[in-house]
Amino acid sequence: MRVRPIRLIATLALLLIPMWVLAEGRSAAPPEELPATPSEALPAAQATSTGSPEATPERVWTIAVIADLNDSYGSTTHNQHVHAAARWIGEALKPDLVVSAGDMVAGQRHGLDYEAMWAGFHHAMTDPLTRAGVPLAVTPGNHDASGSPAFWEERAHFAREWIRRRPNLTFVDDSFYPFYYAFEIGPALFISLDATTVGPLDEAQRQWVRRTLEANAHKDVQFFLGHLPLFPVAHGRQHETLGDLELEALFEEFDVDMMIAGHHHAYYPGRRGDVLHLHAACLGSGPRILLEGEEVRSPRNVAVIRFDSTGILDVQGYLSPDFTETVDLETLPPHIGDGDERIWRMDVEAY
Repeated sequence: MRVRPIRLIATLALLLIPMWVLAEGRSAAPPEELPATPSEALPAAQATSTGSPEATPERVWTIAVIADLNDSYGSTTHNQHVHAAARWIGEALKPDLVVSAGDMVAGQRHGLDYEAMWAGFHHAMTDPLTRAGVPLAVTPGNHDASGSPAFWEERAHFAREWIRRRPNLTFVDDSFYPFYYAFEIGPALFISLDATTVGPLDEAQRQWVRRTLEANAHKDVQFFLGHLPLFPVAHGRQHETLGDLELEALFEEFDVDMMIAGHHHAYYPGRRGDVLHLHAACLGSGPRILLEGEEVRSPRNVAVIRFDSTGILDVQGYLSPDFTETVDLETLPPHIGDGDERIWRMDVEAY
């Protein structure tokens, strides 16, 4: 075991998407360069190889996690926290990758100006990251690409936007991109799920997940990215989860390191068994209260994950709008939920 300190809906939707969507270009424009800016957000990596005097430092990779950036229905702009996060990530943090756990625009209603909504998101987040040379990998959310057949038009727009802005990543399976797909960075495999509706993944997607894990069993670290989490962590979202025990069994079988999710608008880096579950805070509207602990709304933040070939080294939530302070884990409840749905805080070992 490595050292670790710490759904046919998609297919149906793809068939419904007009062919003009799929005819769009698949490559992003080359990024413009920014002047190099020293990062003061994280300490220098200290993990090193051991043994001979010629040992060299272990390569450490950094991921920034953003989620739920949307404002009110149909909004074509984004708030100050989203803009501040884009500046900090692109100019100071300079990670190897940014992942978005869904809900980048405020859809899930008919008759909205989807093109203007996506233009607003790209202005606020995608374009600054592109100029900084930082790739952005996205997963669909219920407000930008709901798997409900009622919102097929929004899924068509989602597909068009992200085929046009396909990130410069090493894909290992892009057959269903941008709804679910897999890519690799360094020692890590990333699997993005189409997880926008309540309930387990459909069998076709689950079998795809298994095949992808089997074909990439050589990767040292495995990350999953989806919108709905497996189990609830926030008030008002108690019944809005995947609750997918078969998916969780795959996590255990293939020694998955982490599941990243949004939707609950509350920051909680948790653990179930040996698998970390990062519940990302929202940067947009509607922060929520965790199911346990103090009755305070979860602060907006950007989660930063550092990993190397041995596994995940560190997870920190950097607080908006300055991103100079981090969430103190001791302020979060030691666990959330009971029985088979209990999630322990990631640093709690006695469970």
